Amino acid sequence: MKRMNIFLKNNIFILLFISVIIAKDSPINLHSYWAQSSKAIIMDESNQLLLGAAAIGALSATQIDMKVRDYIQSNKVLSESISHFGDEMGSNWGHWILWSSIIISSKIKKDSNKKFISKIQYSTLAMVSNGLITVGMKHAFGRERPNGSCCDSFPSGHTSHSFTMASIASELYGKNIGLISYGLATLVAVSRMNDNKHYLSDIIFGAGLGTAVGRAFTKNYQKFDETNIQIGLSPQMALKISIPIN
Repeated sequence: MKRMNIFLKNNIFILLFISVIIAKDSPINLHSYWAQSSKAIIMDESNQLLLGAAAIGALSATQIDMKVRDYIQSNKVLSESISHFGDEMGSNWGHWILWSSIIISSKIKKDSNKKFISKIQYSTLAMVSNGLITVGMKHAFGRERPNGSCCDSFPSGHTSHSFTMASIASELYGKNIGLISYGLATLVAVSRMNDNKHYLSDIIFGAGLGTAVGRAFTKNYQKFDETNIQIGLSPQMALKISIPIN
């Protein structure tokens, strides 16, 4: 219970209420989309290679974690303001910027209400799923942070969250925006080491995990979008969602 209280105190909870007007069978589609996408995180062959490479990279990086930490803390590769920007992008700002961009771009493109809702739900479900997986792994590994605080260093939640958002942005807006988003996600990852909150191995696996989750939901979003199946809730139902980040 004490660990849960610490978890609740130190993580961000975002409440997103969505009122939806869609087809009668939408709950089935929602469950199907979430189930298929979650399964694809580990069953998709390319994701298996990605997660395997991230795991090997993180395991290898544990051999130099302390050296990298000492170097970064001695040289401070990012200024305080840039590091703060990276920290905020990976926690408080990133998802709101993404959701705002969906609202604005949908207005400009004159998307239908169903198309707009499906984009919001696709992005939200991907981020929530990543948050749940990340928090579960943090509790399972219980790794102490480099600054000595307990005990949720591995993997980096800011990093996995940012790379999930980058995958979503790349799908919705194309490769150019995707490259910028991945660049910002990398900045977030470096800021976590710069602030002495994570080791190199934490951010390596966090980046791989976030990308894998984002890609899994992206592939299934494309399938659902192509078949014109809406991923939503029953009429007028509100969806309350919490995204734990740290």
